[in-house]
Order: sequence, then structure tokens, then C-alpha cells
Amino acid sequence: MLILDFDGTVTDAEREGAPFRDGYLEDLAILCGQPRDTINDLAAQAERAVHDDPDNHGWVYGGHIVAPATVDPYLRMMPVARAIFDHFGVFADDADRSRLLDGILYKYNYQKTLVAFRDGAFEMLSALVDTPSWVVTNSHTEPVQAKIRTLESERGMLDWWLPRVRGRARKYIIDDGFDAIPPTLTVPGLSRPVLLRRRCYFEVIEALLAEAGQRWDDLWVLGDIFELDLAMPLAMGANVALVVSDFTPRYEVDFVDQHPRGQLVTDLTVIPALTGAA
Repeated sequence: MLILDFDGTVTDAEREGAPFRDGYLEDLAILCGQPRDTINDLAAQAERAVHDDPDNHGWVYGGHIVAPATVDPYLRMMPVARAIFDHFGVFADDADRSRLLDGILYKYNYQKTLVAFRDGAFEMLSALVDTPSWVVTNSHTEPVQAKIRTLESERGMLDWWLPRVRGRARKYIIDDGFDAIPPTLTVPGLSRPVLLRRRCYFEVIEALLAEAGQRWDDLWVLGDIFELDLAMPLAMGANVALVVSDFTPRYEVDFVDQHPRGQLVTDLTVIPALTGAA
């Protein structure tokens, strides 16, 4: 059985997210009352800081770092925007800042994203026909289905995937009281622990395994962010495949590469044979 993440895994997040980044920085320039060139320079400095210190820069949700901030334009923008606000001393209240950055600006600019698939996406998806394969994603179901329809209109039949999309998996929610999962995983090269008790994500996968009559050790999970997509399934006994890019943290690459149930992926077309799904 195979479970795929989608945005950033099947799609090219850097190409898709370029208009998001551009629009978000334009809004920050307006909110800070600064020229766009000034905001661009500060954003570039902040992005370098995020890249150089992934231990302390991450996607913070519910008081926890739940994923690195380096991997895609959407996650990188959160600490970048906060650094820019800090620089100018604006929107200092944490609650107001979060509502503005994570809510209003994120949702507004996310609508500007493009649809751009990774090379080999169609070949992989089409080769998985008649296999127990599913998409489990934090994105909403309907936008992912719309992307699949776009690829289908360009390349060929993929409509069988549409009912197999499970959106809003909420992989980022940590439930400290959920003791069916070990609390943390230690990854060499990362000073903080990786948090595993992602109950919502666990329950989505459990339901799919039960429906297919499969177990965790029958499962392969494909994703582009180890901490978000793969760490919990790995701890439960699944095999994992990490889709790597120039923005994948080195510690994630090294950990998955050295793990007996881990595999690094740069070519999506290898997935059906690698996972035994086709």
C-alpha cells in the first residue's frame, strides 16, 4: 500500500509558490510602510538565516515546531515575515501577528499559486492505477483534485485518483496525550526532537489501512518533508521515501538515507517499482 503527500511531493513547490512569495512580500511592504526593495533585501537575509539554522527556525503550531521552515516557499515565509515585522517593530502582539500572517495574508496570497508538477508526476500517478494508493495531504481535498484534473487534461486519464484524495490531514497537530505513538524521535544533526504524536494524521492512515486490510509494515509513505510526512509513519513501522530538493535539510537526507526502511527519491517514476505498488 502506498500513501502520497501531494503539494511539494508530486508538485514543484518552488515554481508553484513563486507568485505567493512575491505577493506576500508586496503586502509586507505596504504593512511596514517600506519600499519593496528594502523588503526584498530583508527577506533574502531572513531566508539565509532560516536555511543556516533549521534547528531554531521552523513552522510553529500550537507552541511546537512541527516542521522545518526551509523546505518550501510557504513555510519559509512565516519566519521571514516575522523577522521583517521585528525589524520594523510593527504588529508586535503575537495573537494579532499570527492572525494576520498565518491567516489573512497566507490565504490571500495562496490563491495566487500556480500549478506546476514535478517531472515524472504523470508517469508515476498513471502507473499506480489499480493499486492500493492514496493521497493524504494537509491541503484541502478540492484544490488537490483540481490539480489532478489539470494534469489529466494535459496528459491522460487520472480520474480514478479523485476519490482517493484525503485532504486536511492536519499532520501538523501534536497531541501530547495520544500515547499510541512514541512522543519523539531523535535525528542526528538536529538539536530539537522530532515530535511524533500527530493523532489526526495517524487516524487518517489507520482508517485507510483498515479499509485495505493492511498493516503499518505493509505501507510505504512518500513525502517531501520528513518531519511532517514521514516521521510518524516510520515510527509506526512503515517504509518511507523522501523526495529531496535543494531545500531539503541535510539532517533529513542523512537520516532517511541511513535508515533500513528509508529511501531517497529524486525521480518520481521509480516509486511504483520501489514500493511494490505496481
